[in-house]
Amino acid sequence: MEALYPECVKTAENIKKVALILFLILGLSHILSGLSFSNNYFLPLSLIINRSLDIPFAMTAVVYGLASMYTGLPEKSHKLASIAFAAIALLIFVALVYINFFIKDKAPLA
Repeated sequence: MEALYPECVKTAENIKKVALILFLILGLSHILSGLSFSNNYFLPLSLIINRSLDIPFAMTAVVYGLASMYTGLPEKSHKLASIAFAAIALLIFVALVYINFFIKDKAPLA
């Protein structure tokens, strides 16, 4: 069982690298689509992109953060940490889905 932990850390390092790349790509796309929408550029497409990228953007941030914490933990607590981190990620995902689909948007002020 002890030989499995270095492989878990290597996997977490690779997940962290991929999550960082996806975080940067999704973040840049989300910000650009938000700016395009607020300035009335490419209106149908920018609105769709902006509304559909918030959950993936947030989840890549969560995965990157949790993978970073996982790689810094001592080897003895990896099993408990992986269960706790999976539960945290699932809870955040369910909360984001609930907020996006079940809470109504406010009416515009104008």
